[in-house]
Amino acid sequence: MFGACLLWLLLPGAAAAPERPSLRLGVSASGPPLAFFDQGVLRGLAVELAQALAEALDQELQVQEMPEARLANALRGGRIDLMISTLPQTDLDALGLAASAALFQSGQMALIRAADIGRFRRSVDIITTSARVGYQQGTAGARFVQSRMPTAQQVPFADVIDGIAALRQGDIDLFIHDAPTIWAVATDAAEEQLLGMFQPLSQARAAWTVRAEDQRLLSDIDRVVQQWRDSGRLSRMVNRWMPVRIEVAD
Repeated sequence: MFGACLLWLLLPGAAAAPERPSLRLGVSASGPPLAFFDQGVLRGLAVELAQALAEALDQELQVQEMPEARLANALRGGRIDLMISTLPQTDLDALGLAASAALFQSGQMALIRAADIGRFRRSVDIITTSARVGYQQGTAGARFVQSRMPTAQQVPFADVIDGIAALRQGDIDLFIHDAPTIWAVATDAAEEQLLGMFQPLSQARAAWTVRAEDQRLLSDIDRVVQQWRDSGRLSRMVNRWMPVRIEVAD
């Protein structure tokens, strides 16, 4: 009898531990510090935060990399479970999405050539410029340029790397993107040509974003974020990737 029981326990699939539920993150590898490929491995703040969240929720993390412009539709269609976004409340409501407690403060900033600092010293000089302004399609930066910089010569790019390269080559005069991207480029110790204008042109709160009907997931995420904030873990994770002028939202 004992041998029979032992044999049953050793059979494939017999009394197998239940699989953990999956947490599907959607992310765009647009560059440091949020998400980027390093020797074929996806790294960055968004990935680290998602790994920590999945661990806290006892779920198996699955990461799906895609262009930023496709993330919201992928979330709405159920192909992913969450993403990090800075979407304003009006956009969230229109898309049927909901945001968690904030992870960090963000917003749009400008990247310029250091030689052009005299042209773009103040935020008003940037917003009212008629110069060539680059941005990544389908991003908050694109929406900012299109709505807030009506006199600019708008130059869209499919990829942030292409936009920054165009700025280096003199094909555009400014590049507008989320603050984390500007911080990462401008604070690189090897960077000599480009300069980040660290005064935000807009204010935004980066947060986990889920479908509005996933209230249980949203509640669990808020609980974890609060625990991270209380323990200081959130600040440590954020500051590891964005050590310059970063504030963890209250």
